[in-house]
Amino acid sequence: MSSPKRLALLAALTLVYVAAGRFGLSLAFVNESATAVWPPTGIAIAACLLGGVAIWPAIFAGALVVNLTTSGLVLPSLLIACGNTAEAVLACWVLQRTSGGVSSFDKTTGILAYVGIAAAATALAATVGVSALIAANLALPDSISGIWLTWWTGDLASAVLLTPAILAWARRLKEPWPSPKVVEAILLALTGALLAYWVFGPSASGTRRYPLMFVMLPALLWAAQRFGLHGAAAAVLGIAGVATWGTLNGFGPFARWSTNESLLLLQAYLGVKMIAMMTLAAEVTARRRAERDLRQLNIDLERRIRERSEELQRLHGRLAEAQQVAHIGSWEWDVAADSVWWSDEMYRVYGLEIGSPITYERYLGLVHPEDRDRVNEIVGASARSGESFTFEHRAIKPDGTCIMIHSRGRVVTDADGRVVRMLGIGHDITERKRAEEERLELVRAQAARLEAEEANRMKDHFLATLSHELRTPLNAVVGWAEVLKRLGADERLRAKAIDAIHRNVGIQAQLVSDILDVTRIRSGATIVDGALDVLEPVIAAKQIHVGRDIGDDLVVMGDARRLQQVCWNILTNASKFVEPGGSIAIVARRENESIMLRIDDDGPGIPEDFLPYVFDQFRQADPSITRLHGGLGLGLAISHDLVRLHGGSITVANRPNGGASFTVRLPAAPGDRVDPPEAGTAAMAEQT
Repeated sequence: MSSPKRLALLAALTLVYVAAGRFGLSLAFVNESATAVWPPTGIAIAACLLGGVAIWPAIFAGALVVNLTTSGLVLPSLLIACGNTAEAVLACWVLQRTSGGVSSFDKTTGILAYVGIAAAATALAATVGVSALIAANLALPDSISGIWLTWWTGDLASAVLLTPAILAWARRLKEPWPSPKVVEAILLALTGALLAYWVFGPSASGTRRYPLMFVMLPALLWAAQRFGLHGAAAAVLGIAGVATWGTLNGFGPFARWSTNESLLLLQAYLGVKMIAMMTLAAEVTARRRAERDLRQLNIDLERRIRERSEELQRLHGRLAEAQQVAHIGSWEWDVAADSVWWSDEMYRVYGLEIGSPITYERYLGLVHPEDRDRVNEIVGASARSGESFTFEHRAIKPDGTCIMIHSRGRVVTDADGRVVRMLGIGHDITERKRAEEERLELVRAQAARLEAEEANRMKDHFLATLSHELRTPLNAVVGWAEVLKRLGADERLRAKAIDAIHRNVGIQAQLVSDILDVTRIRSGATIVDGALDVLEPVIAAKQIHVGRDIGDDLVVMGDARRLQQVCWNILTNASKFVEPGGSIAIVARRENESIMLRIDDDGPGIPEDFLPYVFDQFRQADPSITRLHGGLGLGLAISHDLVRLHGGSITVANRPNGGASFTVRLPAAPGDRVDPPEAGTAAMAEQT
């Protein structure tokens, strides 16, 4: 607020205080400074509550002017003004910090707290005022108690009567009164005025002495019940005006003692009525507020329920649409009542009429006969264990169509763990299964095509390799045969030619033998030493060191010649790739019911991408015709088949430090020891 407006407000408050004070002191009968009717107190407290304690200068100035114009003495007037100012400021300050200030009058506890605070503050003002009168010799000692009681009663009555009324009417009505209520207010005012005049006005017999003040109670209750604090304050103030006028003129039930005593009794009566009506109005207002809030809450609740219901209907519609699109239905089974609920889509999935009665037995009747027992067992196990279930089953629709259903469900139990409900979904996956089968057939066809293409490629490689391997010794034979035709009697060249032809024919015979062995293999086994004897020239030529660690009495059941061929093939492969001066290690051990033979070399090892194909027929790490090492790629394939036919296994891996490691496992012959090999058995190595 700007300074000019604030100064104007303070000046106006000072003038109002002075006018009210002069009116109050005009009714002073025990002392010129003490009166039972002191309106300035109520005005000052209300002003502090509305405008803040900072307006105290206006209260002090008004009190000082009133008292100076009454006694003419400066010091007593200053003391009394200080007491009146402290009275208003203290009441406002305490009320704001304990009960919420202006809002205190909206509840009973706040009203009662204000009355207590006002009683203490006005007692302080009365004490300061009487003390000032005594100090200035303006009061006789025998009249001090009467003066103090009159001073305190006048201030307290004003605080109780005027302050609530000013505060009530300073706040706007929350809702304008409708016309019927305005008419009711006018009737209430007329009724109250008539009753007040009848109780406190003149009568035909002179002064009315009967205690008829209780007649005012219905009008006051009417005002508090129907018009709240506004109506109660206005009604009490109206009655107070008529009652004060009547009592001063000797009318009414309080005009039977001295004028001051009559006014004191009247103020006490009016204060009690105001307190009672304020608390009643506060409770009525609180009840109406609660009823209004409850009505609003009900309205909001109904609106929210309606909105939620509409939302649930929309969601239910969307869910039904989603279920229909996805062919997924939902179900719930009340186990105790054997009552089954199905969504619309569940009926459509199983081909039943929507809404037709469903029981668990009827559901089982729809399951394919071959799947029925399994479905019943799964559902029963879930009910016993309380665990969820997931399974697929076939179902037969009423029109005979067979469909595939994916079912999921869970169990709901009570507090004792008993199954009360089961709920879940049923998904028609017929089309998905059909698509999966078609996709699987396509994958199989693609795999068969790739396999055929691979077989053709391998055949081409084999034919190219076979052509090369067969042509090489054949060309040598043809060449030396031509030499023999042209030679004369040179026996040395003739012997060399015959030896070359014999050697290449042997190579040719071995190649043909390997080819024929692919289809001729049935069974076999052999001895390690026999394989080493055959390779002795190669091992000696490359100065390969062969280490042997072979246990005693290692005997297997099988064909010695064929198993020797297995060892020879592996050792041939090792000696072919080992560098001159390299090494080959042979280890044989018994492992439970098997005989393990491992052959390691320190060659370059096998390319990682070729390891899975080592035992494939006609497969070679280098399939080109110009490769360094010859062969058809049949030796290891033959060895793999021979070991498998003997009930064993053969594996290959690269050693961490370089080279390859072949491991053969064969079933051991029965018995702990077998003496020199007999028909049908073979020792891993001859003992010398």
